[in-house]
Amino acid sequence: MYRALLSLTCLMFMMLLPFGSYAKTDDELAFEAEDYDKIGAPMVVAEDEDASGGKYIKSPQGRAGWAEYEIEVPDDGQYYMWGMVQEHDGVTDSFFVTFDLDDRGEDNDTNENAWDMGGPVDLWAWDPVSGRGIGGDPRMFDLDVGIHTLRVWTRENESWLDCIYMSTEQTDIPILASEFEGRERMETRKAVDYVGKLAAVWGKVKTQD
Repeated sequence: MYRALLSLTCLMFMMLLPFGSYAKTDDELAFEAEDYDKIGAPMVVAEDEDASGGKYIKSPQGRAGWAEYEIEVPDDGQYYMWGMVQEHDGVTDSFFVTFDLDDRGEDNDTNENAWDMGGPVDLWAWDPVSGRGIGGDPRMFDLDVGIHTLRVWTRENESWLDCIYMSTEQTDIPILASEFEGRERMETRKAVDYVGKLAAVWGKVKTQD
């Protein structure tokens, strides 16, 4: 009985930690591109020992395939994004990026959702997410507190995406997802997991009572 109560107390303390840090508004976030919630063919996960986590995503076909991520935004704000990307020949260097949209828009020179990468060839490098037309370089995303759906769409084939970093500070230095020690993409999901564990421990306490 004593052991079960001790476990319950420790677990309750652990539950308070994420809520406390979350309330302080942690506006940084980094995650692996291969840790998607949904993916649309022909976007696939590939391996590269030089990539963060050893994997990245790409599509062998232009204008086809996407990866989708649920992101919990802690506060209303203006967010910037960076991608650890790799391009190869000047024609494999772009994606579309949208929040809460099922349509990437027209493929033209004024589409604010079109992200043209500008890094070195055949090397992994950080590139700020930009947008054509009114999108800006870097592009700023106005996001309300709550859960949003980020979708990265293929524009040109063999454009590689390793990981994504987000912040409200335009001058931030991006951090690789494999080195990031901040919050999860979905803090609510983490809290639900803790509640489930708490219920399981409490069930054991009641059984031993």
